[in-house]
Amino acid sequence: MDKPLFLLLVFSGLSVLPSSLPHQFHFVNTRKTWTEAQSFCRQNYTDLATIDDMADLKKLNNTIAASWTEPVWIGLYLNRFSRPAVGIINKSLGVWSDQSGSSYRNWDSPEPNWGDDVDFCGEVKSSGKWNDKGCSHEQPFICYDDELVLVTENKTWSEALWHCRDLDMELVSAHNQSIQHWVQKRAKMASSLFVWLGLRYTCTLDFWFWVNGEESCYHNWADREGYNTSKEQCGNTGAIQRDGGQWVGKAENERFNFICSKSDGEI
Repeated sequence: MDKPLFLLLVFSGLSVLPSSLPHQFHFVNTRKTWTEAQSFCRQNYTDLATIDDMADLKKLNNTIAASWTEPVWIGLYLNRFSRPAVGIINKSLGVWSDQSGSSYRNWDSPEPNWGDDVDFCGEVKSSGKWNDKGCSHEQPFICYDDELVLVTENKTWSEALWHCRDLDMELVSAHNQSIQHWVQKRAKMASSLFVWLGLRYTCTLDFWFWVNGEESCYHNWADREGYNTSKEQCGNTGAIQRDGGQWVGKAENERFNFICSKSDGEI
């Protein structure tokens, strides 16, 4: 059996404080169902591709169109329960495999038009337009790597921690200004007012620490939070404000979105 052909599509360089998160997209030229492709991407990369904006799509499509003409899977999933009433077109339909909050869609007209299958998944055609197709079809697909993944499910802090670890990631550590910049931009896309960080308070030693072991003097506490407060902090865990971008202490049984990170060092 021939080994899958991997075409690494790197389309962003890094600056000190870039305006958008860097992505690496990987076109995998082997035929799999959408679910099989999802498992492959999660095992070898971050997930099936999420497309955040038109710039992402244009760069992706220009690269693939030069060497490929048939549709490829991306990480968009639809099912029969999200199917609209007859005559209603909802272009925002679908959820991303990585559960990100990206609202960008580029459906072809009149997609998604729903066939006879129960489940439908998103594909990108050589034109760059999207189509819905039964998820059991086998075709090539696109994975992506990303250092930071915003998960728009509301979970307790412990649930969020283990969700990230189940993906071989960690709750994010914003231990310097550069990473804080990335985290703050991701947090702005959250559906909850606060977003969990990998930050926890120890009552025994009376200090805050990052669960991935990072040591840092950097902090970005909001007023009267963290080391600037006299309130009881035992049992508290750290979150970032979606709108203000500063850190706050919250009871670990509250439920918020959260950010997972693949990086053990600089982003």
